[in-house]
Amino acid sequence: MRDTPLILIVDDEVSGLDILQARLSAQHYDFISATDGEMALAMVEESQPDLILLDVMMPKIDGIEVCQRVKSNPDLPFIPIIMVTAMTDSRDIVAGLDAGADEYLTKPYNHSALVARVKSMLRIKSLHDQVLDQSAQLERQLKTATIIQSLFWPKIPALTGGGHVWAVSVPAGYVGGDLYDVIPLSDGSLVAYVADISGKGVPAALLMAALSTTIRSEIQNETEIDRLLESVNDSMHRLMADESYFATAVLIRYWPSSGKIQYALAGHIEPLWIVDGDIPDLSLPGGVSLGIQKGAKYQKGEIVLETGQSVLLFTDGLVEAENEAGERFTRSRLVEHLKTCDGPPWGESVLQRIEAWRGRCAANDDLTIMEVWRDPVQTGPEYEI
Repeated sequence: MRDTPLILIVDDEVSGLDILQARLSAQHYDFISATDGEMALAMVEESQPDLILLDVMMPKIDGIEVCQRVKSNPDLPFIPIIMVTAMTDSRDIVAGLDAGADEYLTKPYNHSALVARVKSMLRIKSLHDQVLDQSAQLERQLKTATIIQSLFWPKIPALTGGGHVWAVSVPAGYVGGDLYDVIPLSDGSLVAYVADISGKGVPAALLMAALSTTIRSEIQNETEIDRLLESVNDSMHRLMADESYFATAVLIRYWPSSGKIQYALAGHIEPLWIVDGDIPDLSLPGGVSLGIQKGAKYQKGEIVLETGQSVLLFTDGLVEAENEAGERFTRSRLVEHLKTCDGPPWGESVLQRIEAWRGRCAANDDLTIMEVWRDPVQTGPEYEI
């Protein structure tokens, strides 16, 4: 809103314009005026006043239609409108309010009521504009936070033994609480994980950053993934417990040269091991989520990833993705997709399947997918002898 508010007065009688302006002149407002509906609409487009005093009965276009057009124009900012009428029938007052008017006055004017209503509407206009300015500022900050959060995603190293790692994280909003990382170790193995902070938005994103830092710090002293989870849990407990937050995580340690994978869970969804179109059960207790119970213990399992096999790690934003009917994608649909789709890799096709499942429905949760796979053995053409 302007420092000196601009008020548009619309009345087909010049005397009515003069009376309103005279009664409001002591308030030091700026004024423009129109004597019919068409002129009023043109002045609203050109000047975008801070308040409109709009007479109901006018030639060409009456005040009700002018009000409807102003309020339904998406290119105009919020402009409060006070309908002015000589009619005392409540139906006419209701018609004005139904058209989008914010207040009304009846003629002859009560000076105190006129000044009070004008001040009230300008106060609402000022507060509305402040909220819009703050919202725009917050949106700029969140866009900056999105860029900063993207810096956490690691550069995934090239692997030996036909091994590959692929990952993607898609927040439900500007920033999210999902996390993934790939950390090479000195013996040629790597630790990779997917984690999910409870909640969404800025608090979850800040805790995500803390968890990422904690894991990278603790792995300097402990590379056995079950004991690594124990150390990380104790550190995150000090940070999360009092705020009722927690994190779930699935960690793997992968040796590309042999295909050996060790895995451990902290309250997280079990990864899927994809073997020749089948999904074997990994059968490992999940362990408590990170940050809930100090001193929690975790277990690790072990498999060998043969050529042509894959392990898929993901957050619950995948299986709980909702379509326009409110139906969740579910683990069974994921398994069905993996069994009927060519791979490896499968990760990108899963992401495309989720996007198709959602349709025009907004994401209801952050989504992260990581896939570790080994290339199938390439066989040459067979020749008859």
